[in-house]
Amino acid sequence: MAESDELESLVSQGRKHGVRKRVILLQAARLFVERGYASTGIDDIGAAVGISGPGVYRHFPGKQAILLALIELSLERLREGTQAALADRDREPERALIALVDWFSRFSVENRNLTLVMQAELLWLPDQDRRRLNRQTRQMREEWAGLLLEVRPELSDLAARIAVTSVMGMVTPVLAARLSDDTQALSAHLRAQMLAVLHAPAVL
Repeated sequence: MAESDELESLVSQGRKHGVRKRVILLQAARLFVERGYASTGIDDIGAAVGISGPGVYRHFPGKQAILLALIELSLERLREGTQAALADRDREPERALIALVDWFSRFSVENRNLTLVMQAELLWLPDQDRRRLNRQTRQMREEWAGLLLEVRPELSDLAARIAVTSVMGMVTPVLAARLSDDTQALSAHLRAQMLAVLHAPAVL
């Protein structure tokens, strides 16, 4: 699935986002990745959408609100994917961990712009929003670490947290390097590297 198609699908799931808002989010994500948040103006976003810069303000109060909506969307989907993998308690921990890594690698690659914006531009948000989103990210990492400890009980809590943080952190530089446009191959290689860091079996 192409990046724009996948992001359009994700954005369209949010009831609060009308058609115009979806287009604004899609184009803003692309521009934030291509130019950086600081170098992208409201007029740039409006031009990409096909409306005037001031017209953007009819849908979002400002550029920070657009960035916040994108990052919240990304975190919401990451939490949903994590919870889905953890919810099936009939699944063996090893299988749950593999399912989680499978989903995370695919989501990150298929939503490259969302992933890069979330990692690169968080610092532009107000302190209150940034702290809230960082808490949510830490909670998700703790859930990953808890599952890893079920698979590898010999690890210390610190070792599990380091492994999970390393796995989550390896995605951004790979995507930023634009090593391949083959999303299936890229997600497969990322999956293998993630499982290697976690010392989890690739297959069961």
